[in-house]
Amino acid sequence: MGSDLDLRPPGFGALRRPTVAQKERDGSPSRRFIEGRPYYTYRGCICNPGRLAVLKAMATLGLKLGLDGFNATHNYESFCHCTYCADHLRRLLREGGAFSTAELRMLFHGAELEEVEAPLSPWLDGPPDLLDRYKGTLRKAAARLRKAAFDEVLITHGRSVRPDLLLAQWYHKYDLREDDERGPLPASLWAKGENYLWYSQGPYKWGSSIDQGYLADMGLPARFMHAAGGGRPFVVNKYDYRRWRVWSAEAAAHGGAALAYHAGPPRPEQEDQSRIAPEDYYGPVIRYQRFMLEHEHLLHPATPWSQVALVYPRRAEREGDPACLDALKRLGEWLEDGHMLFDILLDEQLTARAGAYETLILPEVRRLSRAELELLERHVAAGGSLVLTGATGLLDVEGRSHSPGPLKTWRMPPGSGQIGGGRVLYLPEGPWKPEKISIWTLGGVEMPVYPRLHNDSFGRAFMDELEGLGGGKALRTDAPWFVRVRAWRPEGERALVLHWINYLQDEQAGVEIPIPVGPVQVSCRLPSGTGVERVEWRYPEMAAPGILEHTVEAGEVRFSIPRLIVYGLSVLWLREG
Repeated sequence: MGSDLDLRPPGFGALRRPTVAQKERDGSPSRRFIEGRPYYTYRGCICNPGRLAVLKAMATLGLKLGLDGFNATHNYESFCHCTYCADHLRRLLREGGAFSTAELRMLFHGAELEEVEAPLSPWLDGPPDLLDRYKGTLRKAAARLRKAAFDEVLITHGRSVRPDLLLAQWYHKYDLREDDERGPLPASLWAKGENYLWYSQGPYKWGSSIDQGYLADMGLPARFMHAAGGGRPFVVNKYDYRRWRVWSAEAAAHGGAALAYHAGPPRPEQEDQSRIAPEDYYGPVIRYQRFMLEHEHLLHPATPWSQVALVYPRRAEREGDPACLDALKRLGEWLEDGHMLFDILLDEQLTARAGAYETLILPEVRRLSRAELELLERHVAAGGSLVLTGATGLLDVEGRSHSPGPLKTWRMPPGSGQIGGGRVLYLPEGPWKPEKISIWTLGGVEMPVYPRLHNDSFGRAFMDELEGLGGGKALRTDAPWFVRVRAWRPEGERALVLHWINYLQDEQAGVEIPIPVGPVQVSCRLPSGTGVERVEWRYPEMAAPGILEHTVEAGEVRFSIPRLIVYGLSVLWLREG
């Protein structure tokens, strides 16, 4: 299939014939020049029917070649200024009912909709709230078009040829930002029909700066992906070209599907500059892949074992609320630093899954249905614990104010209170915003950083209150904050598996040089009705599993991990009673 585009360097030509590329307002093709590449990058128009024909032809060729599946990328484009997009937008605005005739005239400076040649460019001096609504409408419409195209090309067409075709889409969610490219989709369409999830986490996740409190970890994004995908496999792509073992450990510890290395070993001409040799890549990658294969029975399938659910405001995110995740991210960092066993739970999953947790934390989860509010009341009445912040529960799922205001009796001054059989902690406000800090390991790039728990008086007070709400922490350890832990119950084994990741490194080295920590003292609550046969310690660099001495008292097992290099499993083999 020949190209319609002149791919020579800038200044050497233009289009030879009509294409399916996106258009600028003057009719020229929308294009991007990336420094170092001898060509322009062009994007296909999401409304141009010719684009679907091209994509189907490409998919058909891939199927003939015998591909097992497709991971679709650059499926996150939006509308352009072509006639196809203009027609689609006018129809959407005319039939969608989101705007009155008067509002449409205001958006386009008095012009009637049919007279508007460029509906993608509203009057920028219009009312800000009206412009925000318009942008939000376009975000949702573009997301639906992209999903419809993916479904038509690969789910309908591709799987009609090969029913077992493996499918996914490549999206981005840097630092758990409030909006990824398919964020506007309703739950019924989000990742529907996909076998696994793939999310890129951005270019600055390869270097920690422990002294500055910057870990460059994937704990919260991984928990989100596990929840949003309903337990489906997921891939975290974070461009970490030095900490190979950390990257592998994060995939294994959080239920990920793969390591997601975005590049292989360095090329010969890169070695002198990077100080990384091919063996620095192959050694840990091969070793950790083998370790995961050998321990597949302990990794997949498995269910998280957690006492706390941190509720994710998915409905607000769908509406593009830029601040909806501030409180969740700050509270999530405290839970990570304090080694609390927790999951992320979407607000839309409350009814189905809230009963699995002792404590529910709702950080600025403003949109809740009456049924969900009643569920929270039942949860507390039955002895469960609840944490809510600020405006949690003040709106219904459509964003309208509840009347009368729910949870009124729970909005007490800071501090916990007994409500029925359970306890409630209300935080009217908090230091939710991170600081921007120049990270020296990243060459001075500024990154959002929260004060670590041991340096944060507000956070320590919160964690003390949280522990007092219920029956104490399920896991206690003296591990430092830069050691993270996650617990799982493998479905095919009578075991509880604690996954440990140590992020401490020689940060001045060009290659991955871990700094081990230990011994690490651990006290872990046992699942109800179980005892312990033995406790094993396993890690990729060891020759054979080691047996750890342990004691059991009052339903808790105590043991000591002698030394944690990067990643290790403490496997608690269980027995009845």
